[in-house]
Amino acid sequence: MQRPIALISLFSALLMLESCTVLLPEYLSSIRDRHRGPAPESEWNAMGLWRRVADTPPAYIPKDYPLSAPRDEAHGVWLVDARDGKRVFVPKTKVGGIEPGVLLGEARKITNPPPVRGVYRHSEF
Repeated sequence: MQRPIALISLFSALLMLESCTVLLPEYLSSIRDRHRGPAPESEWNAMGLWRRVADTPPAYIPKDYPLSAPRDEAHGVWLVDARDGKRVFVPKTKVGGIEPGVLLGEARKITNPPPVRGVYRHSEF
C-alpha cells in the first residue's frame, strides 16, 4: 500500500517542478522588463484607453473623460511614472462604462509604481 502512495507523491512533485520551470522564465522576464524603462505609447496604449492632454510632462486621462471635467484630488488621483514623468489621471467615477478600480489597475500597469508591501490603500476608491 505504501508503494502507490509514494509513486503518486513522486508524480505530483515532478508535475510541480515542471510547472515551476515553465513559470520561472516568465517571472524573471517580467522582473527584467519592469526595470528596462518605459514602453512607447504605441505599446502601452494599444487599446486606446488613454488620451494625451499635455506634453510637458506628458499627461493622460481616460479617452471618454470630458476635457472640461476637473482633474483635482477631489475628483480622482494622478499616478506618476518615476522613469519618464508620465502622469495618468484616474477619476473616482465610472468613465465610458469602465469602473474606477479597473482604470486604477490599468494606470498602475503603465506607470510602473514601486512594489507595494501589504495592502494597497486608496481610500478614495
